[in-house]
Amino acid sequence: MGNAMFDDIRPPQEDTTPEAPQTPPATPSAADHSIRNISPLETQERESRRAKRAERRRLPGFSSREGDSTTPRKRSLFAMNGLGVWVLAGILLVGTLSLIGFVFIGKTTITIVPQQESVTLSPNVVYTAYKQAENGELGYTIVSTSVEATKNVTATGKESVEEKASGKIIVYNNFDTAPQRLIKNTRFQAPNGEIYRVRDSITVPGKRSDGTPGTLEVTVYADKAGSEQNITALGTRFTIPGLMGDPRYDAFHAELSEPITGGFIGERAIVDESLLVATQTQLREELRTQVADALNEKVADTDVLLEGSLFTTFESRPVAYTEGDVAQVREVALVNAVVFNESDLARILATAALATPEDGPIALDNPKNLTMAIVNKDDVDIANDALIQFTLQGSTSLTWIVDTEALKHDLVGKHSGALNTVMSGYPGIKSAQATIRPFWKNEFPSETERISVDLNPMTK
Repeated sequence: MGNAMFDDIRPPQEDTTPEAPQTPPATPSAADHSIRNISPLETQERESRRAKRAERRRLPGFSSREGDSTTPRKRSLFAMNGLGVWVLAGILLVGTLSLIGFVFIGKTTITIVPQQESVTLSPNVVYTAYKQAENGELGYTIVSTSVEATKNVTATGKESVEEKASGKIIVYNNFDTAPQRLIKNTRFQAPNGEIYRVRDSITVPGKRSDGTPGTLEVTVYADKAGSEQNITALGTRFTIPGLMGDPRYDAFHAELSEPITGGFIGERAIVDESLLVATQTQLREELRTQVADALNEKVADTDVLLEGSLFTTFESRPVAYTEGDVAQVREVALVNAVVFNESDLARILATAALATPEDGPIALDNPKNLTMAIVNKDDVDIANDALIQFTLQGSTSLTWIVDTEALKHDLVGKHSGALNTVMSGYPGIKSAQATIRPFWKNEFPSETERISVDLNPMTK
């Protein structure tokens, strides 16, 4: 078979026939196309073909053959090769470094799902809160403010008047555990020397066993008329001159709880009674919408103010005569609000609504959903009573607070398997998952800065 393969390949036979005179054939034959029979092209024709080939190369999208590196498409890629290669290299470098940082250097992350419970409160449950709460009791504090609104109306005349200012103070008894009586017209002296009096005798409760002074809020009236008697700085301290030389002098004092205002000497506008009443009613409605904003500025971030917890009274200030036939009507809203510590209130709600609530501090997620109704509110003396009773209505959720910084300190340097053991000391944690970096390590980092905690409360 091997011979057969080579027999098929034979060298061309040389033509031994004498060369005949050359005469151009009329029609080319197949033999005429052999390589030996192609005569060189004329110079002009060669140049023409070269020009045509060059022109075709310049046509868009032209490719003389597959893989030709001189085609326009290939050349456009190579034209941007310098910038493109560097951009691509930069992207790859950033991606590689990010991957290395994430896998080998990234922080250890602990994802925590805290305990969370939804509660719906029944208006039939009565809660009790105390001004001086003891262990296990719900306490409350009073936040006070005043807001004034004015409006100009048409006056029908004017009159000369003299008005004495009035306001409220809190009297403190730090002298004895027994109640102390102060007589009618007892004087209270302001830092500027002005005198204010109570019109009736008062009895101030004794101080508590823990040393907390007994307190009583009363209204005082200026001894003289005029705006100079007005005092608006809450907390202004008063002494009791009548106790001078008595051991009680240093143990009794008073502080301004509501502004002393209304002092006036001069001409006051006379306003038609029906117009005056209508204007005062309008101003009071405006004040109701302003009170909440004024109170929120005074409520601490750790406290909660519930709808229905306000004790609001309105006072009509003397109508002020301005000029011409214009009179200024003034209304003041005096507000005392009951405020609870958020975590304390949440704990009371958890105890009332859940069979076995977990220990630890709790956040009240949406207190605006709750409405508070104070029992026998009209009979409550919020400044002096020692306790209040109230009901709550609405739905809310309670989320246990996790001390993430303490948790990180407890995990530093520990084996990854210690997570469940550490979690047992945090009853507010429902579940936790740790992702440790680098991935081959089986212990938490030795610095808290390399541990991050993500809180992921469930949606109720």
